[in-house]
Amino acid sequence: MRTQDLDEAIDAVTKVYCPHTIQITGSVRSIDVLLEVTRRTSQPLVELSYGAPVKIDAGNFPRLFLMMHCARGAASTSQHNQVAEWRYGQTIPFSAGLDTQLWFDQAFVQKSVRLDVDKLETLCARWLGHPLQQPLRFALHPFSEDFERIWRRTLSYLWFTEESGLTLAGAARTAFDEYLLTLLLHHHPHNYSEEIAESAPAPVPGLIRRAERYMIDNAELPITVSDVAAHLGISLRSLQAGFCQWRATTPSTFLRKIRLQLVRDQLLEPDTDANVTTIALRYGFSHLGRFSAQYQSAFGEAPSLTQRRVRAASFLSNRTPSRRAR
Repeated sequence: MRTQDLDEAIDAVTKVYCPHTIQITGSVRSIDVLLEVTRRTSQPLVELSYGAPVKIDAGNFPRLFLMMHCARGAASTSQHNQVAEWRYGQTIPFSAGLDTQLWFDQAFVQKSVRLDVDKLETLCARWLGHPLQQPLRFALHPFSEDFERIWRRTLSYLWFTEESGLTLAGAARTAFDEYLLTLLLHHHPHNYSEEIAESAPAPVPGLIRRAERYMIDNAELPITVSDVAAHLGISLRSLQAGFCQWRATTPSTFLRKIRLQLVRDQLLEPDTDANVTTIALRYGFSHLGRFSAQYQSAFGEAPSLTQRRVRAASFLSNRTPSRRAR
């Protein structure tokens, strides 16, 4: 959407974020608002600019966790008696339920991610192994330089899928959502960071066997490792510790191996019409370049080569006449 009508802009942005008011500041008295929303996963990507210096009163940010990246210009904020500034190339996290004001300069362009509150809080609780005792709150300052690079690289992949028309659905969408939220919970400080970083006791081997069986039986469904931990009634930290101690690997690696085999089984079917990309996405591989490398490492050939080889063999088999026909 593009508009120079302030009321129209407020109404559109309210639908994406939350109710708010906007005041144009400085000598510029008109706006030129550009709003673009991309919904590749359950975490919408939002590009927004006002073309004028503005002050925004967003109230208490109801049910809104927002990772706001500055793609151009500069901005400042006040949230629950804390103040912060960020500039080009930096991302700052906003937590839900806190009184929030923002000031954008005329050049400010944001590329933000609106996080799914329920998914974020559920995942945090699964890492801890218990319900959240108080609301999740992120430190109000820009991401570290290292995390910023990881975050931008991850989101650039989502922008790429939008431009290429690639659809993330099912297991691929679920896996990407959990990966994005896990990055945030582990790389930017919040009020549960210390507890998440604490070591957890490894469960008995029997629980690890149950985890493996659950993943084997449900690998075709859009499950994640946090679903496995929830099924067993243990924390994600304990699940990780158990696989590390008893299997010298991680639950994510175990699940990935199962799904790589499922992909290979599909590619070895001579009658399948699906291409490599469709099959990989079906089994939760959202990053196709990484998937191809993992497949080659596991089976000694690229997935595309597997499919070409099987189709070529099927084609020759169908063309070869039988002895009786001769």
